[in-house]
Amino acid sequence: MSKSTSSHDTPMMRQYLEAKAEHPEAVVLMRMGDFYEAFLTDAEELSRICGVTLTSRNKDSPDPIMMAGVPHHSLQTHLPKLLAAGKKVAVVDQLEDPALAKGLVKRGLTRVITPGTLVDESGLEAQAANHLVALTALDGAVSIVGIAALDVSTGRFTVEEARDAGELALALARLAPAELLLPAAVREHEDTPERLARLLPTVPPLASLAAYAWQPADARRHLAETLKVGSLDGFGIGPGDDHLAAAAAAALRYASGALRAGHEGGAAGLGHVRSISRLVRGGHLELDANCRRNLELLKNARDGSRRGTLLEAIDRTRTAPGARLLAAWIAHPLADPAAISVRHDAVGWLVADDGRRAAIREALGSVYDGERLLARVATDRANARDLVQLATSLGAAAQVAAAIGTDAPAMLDGAVAALEPVPGLADDIARTLVEAPPLAISDGGLVRDGVDADLDELRRLNRDASDWLAAYQAREAAACGLTKLKVGFNSVFGYFIELPKSAAERVPPHFVRKQTLVNAERYITPELKEHEDKVLHAEERSRARELALFHGLRARAEAAIPELSACATALAIVDVLAGLAELARSAVWCRPQVDDSTVLDLRESRHPVVERVIGHGSFVANDCLLDASDDRMTRLAVITGPNMAGKSTYIRQIALCVILAQAGSFVPAREARIGVCDRVFTRVGAGDELSRNLSTFMVEMAETAAILNHATPRSLVVLDEVGRGTSTFDGLSLAWAITEHLHDRTRCRALFATHYHEMTDLADDRAGICNLTVAVAEQDDDVVFLHRIVPGAAAKSYGIHVARLAGVPATVVARAREVLESLARLNTELAEAERPAARATGAVQLTLWQAVEHPAMAKLKAVDLDDLSPKQALELLYALKRMA
Repeated sequence: MSKSTSSHDTPMMRQYLEAKAEHPEAVVLMRMGDFYEAFLTDAEELSRICGVTLTSRNKDSPDPIMMAGVPHHSLQTHLPKLLAAGKKVAVVDQLEDPALAKGLVKRGLTRVITPGTLVDESGLEAQAANHLVALTALDGAVSIVGIAALDVSTGRFTVEEARDAGELALALARLAPAELLLPAAVREHEDTPERLARLLPTVPPLASLAAYAWQPADARRHLAETLKVGSLDGFGIGPGDDHLAAAAAAALRYASGALRAGHEGGAAGLGHVRSISRLVRGGHLELDANCRRNLELLKNARDGSRRGTLLEAIDRTRTAPGARLLAAWIAHPLADPAAISVRHDAVGWLVADDGRRAAIREALGSVYDGERLLARVATDRANARDLVQLATSLGAAAQVAAAIGTDAPAMLDGAVAALEPVPGLADDIARTLVEAPPLAISDGGLVRDGVDADLDELRRLNRDASDWLAAYQAREAAACGLTKLKVGFNSVFGYFIELPKSAAERVPPHFVRKQTLVNAERYITPELKEHEDKVLHAEERSRARELALFHGLRARAEAAIPELSACATALAIVDVLAGLAELARSAVWCRPQVDDSTVLDLRESRHPVVERVIGHGSFVANDCLLDASDDRMTRLAVITGPNMAGKSTYIRQIALCVILAQAGSFVPAREARIGVCDRVFTRVGAGDELSRNLSTFMVEMAETAAILNHATPRSLVVLDEVGRGTSTFDGLSLAWAITEHLHDRTRCRALFATHYHEMTDLADDRAGICNLTVAVAEQDDDVVFLHRIVPGAAAKSYGIHVARLAGVPATVVARAREVLESLARLNTELAEAERPAARATGAVQLTLWQAVEHPAMAKLKAVDLDDLSPKQALELLYALKRMA
């Protein structure tokens, strides 16, 4: 792009090429009048991604300049499209008023917009965090990996460490990076794409910084200066945590550079980032990417939206920060019973008081997204409407505090203390700014009348201008005797007196010719010129005065960011707790007892998502009792039963209840006791990953291996069909051995739904394994699935029945029944021949685990061929033929 040709060697193109040279990986958009224009390859990218017209200049030149542009007011509409395509955007703005510029308008790079440094609300999902994640490495083989996650849009900033690839994958699954920042050497390493593919289901846009930006000593200095602290110890970053300091400093440097591109003191744009929270492993319930996907906690597995997810089913929040915090609680549940109990105390207190809860939720309905609003204040992007929303939110915060009162449990009481942060600020904003100010702060109309005497005088001059002009026109016409004299205004020539050319001989001497038209002449007088200067300057000074008043309010808000941020966080906490209480009250959920035991006891539990779809009262509730504390207690359940009967729903709802309880929510059950879990593992469904050269069965086994290698006695394991992707005997053998391992060695609580009915034999010699099945009512060819989980083992899978319901052609269904009946007869005959006791039990499930030997084979094995005479051999052959 640095190559210069005759068609490119113009002052304007030099401005563009200089910006492109600074950020060659970005799409550069340059403000030109009312448009943001892109050139050359950037124009082609803008046209392709945003669907705008691609044109060119100097078409006859050997090297024409490709162009594409978008109106300046619609930039926020097109930015999300570019970012979703993995592009960075460098914005070059006009740095001076074009009307006052002499020659080429001065332009400069004002910001670089990347997926992980977005601040503008229009490009962000309101209910989800937007993390820029910095990693010092991609595995812990050489050193511990430092992980920093910065949400520039809210100021939330966390650090943590990973000691191996497994821990790193867990952290990345939870954080879901919008953009990943790596050391330049790591990003450029040839193994990096493969490593990222192993760590993340979908690799986000990548960015990098040179090695100097990650140096520990400089990183610590940069963090201390930016966050205005003398030591990082208060953030949990001690002397031995260089990896955490390096990751955090890199994230701050990158975000600061993007927000303040082309400005001095870039860190000032992150004034809302005031602290760092260190996350320590062990205090939370860990959920890997497979678990999040299989249980559809935050995103559904089909299109990645919230539809049909646990989060959508339970979200009763009234604010965007509350919705994001609820998602964070579900993504990162607690593992400390005492901390969980604090949340349950607050939810229970609100459940018990309908009036108080309703008052809190009504007040929360007036709260705007304070976290992201303060980010715009800190980055000088807040407009007058933002400040009005801030004032409204502060007023609502006071109402929330009053509704909570003084007798609240600890978590709510702590929130109340932060809900009245800056006395007088909300009143001053409301008194100064109009109720619905324009979006552009330069357009005027921001400030109320009566606020500022100087502003009121300037406005009076503007309002009275038309009356003065009418009076002046009448006075001059009467004085000169020129009845056709008219006074007007033109944006180019200003005020003027217009007379027809026929009146040219009667023009008074104080009229000075200003412009000649076809049929008229235009004049100016000293008095009119003086009025013009006064009025035009009044409008200009009026807007300047309004801006000064606005900037004063914004500066007060910026100075109070720490207190305002604490208020926004407190409102989010109250919103989540009140929403969970509203859910528990309306859906009849119970408070779970969460303790240090290894019990999992749910009475009449339900699936929160399914119940929301079919309606409360329609879902068939079921119990679950697992206890890993004693070999005499059941810790693993093998669940058999028909297709479509509810096995998968049952095991998922148990896992969801555990996650909900440890997140601080009540659970959909009549009664619940949950021994705290350290991890929830799931192995569900079937699907290949061809891009990684993994077959369906290989994916299944890889997920199972992760469970067997990392599950502990405190884990909950949920398996929905294991071993179905290979031959029957291979799959059954693996499923059998996996179940034995989970019971005998891992000794964790587990639920295993399977169609391998032979697995039920495991309960015969292991007290810790029980068999569960789904009750079925069968009459003739009709089957009714009762969705009731009961002790016992299933005799059939009813797969053919389900095939008929799915619309499989009747001929195929009929033929399948014939084959099934034939196999069943053969199986029964063999079983009767080998085990006479089977005659009393009737038809049996087709068996594969204990394949019954044909009597002819058994007889043949028992014969000693060396002792047979020719006659005996012939008789044996006849006998075997009859048996066959």
